[in-house]
Amino acid sequence: MKLKQPLLGERIVIRDYTPEDLAFSTDMWFDPENGKYLSDPTREYVDEVFQRALDGLQDSKDGYYLIAELRSGGERIGTCCAFPDKDVYDIGYCIHKSRWKQGFGTEVVNLLMSWVRDQGGTAVTAEAAEENRASCALLEKCGFAVVRESSFKKYHMDVSFDSFIYEKKL
Repeated sequence: MKLKQPLLGERIVIRDYTPEDLAFSTDMWFDPENGKYLSDPTREYVDEVFQRALDGLQDSKDGYYLIAELRSGGERIGTCCAFPDKDVYDIGYCIHKSRWKQGFGTEVVNLLMSWVRDQGGTAVTAEAAEENRASCALLEKCGFAVVRESSFKKYHMDVSFDSFIYEKKL
């Protein structure tokens, strides 16, 4: 799925993912520190099926795969995604570790919530590992509340996390 136009924030732009973003994205997602709390595996666990999915992200019919970059200079700083289910959108985000603790995650989440509202969405959900205190705090700062507990596993790895499902009504 594609945005009708990029989302403009105070410091960032969120735009559609393109194949040229693959190396940046996977370097971040597969990094043991940066991608620790993602469901994506580390690089050595990427198989042909997973790679095929990565190679087709720009053509997804199920959701929006997006890149966050600085408005000034266009440096990529993270990724995000949104998956609509009627009027509720589930979002995800990953900020490059070189940009942690600079408020970019908050800006990404707020831009996505505003965009979802503009699409007619009534709520946004997001999942965060219980151990990922930074992501839990970010969602709570943005007005999300825990609606249930869950868990997820990293793809093809024996690593799982207890998690919270957060929701924000719009």
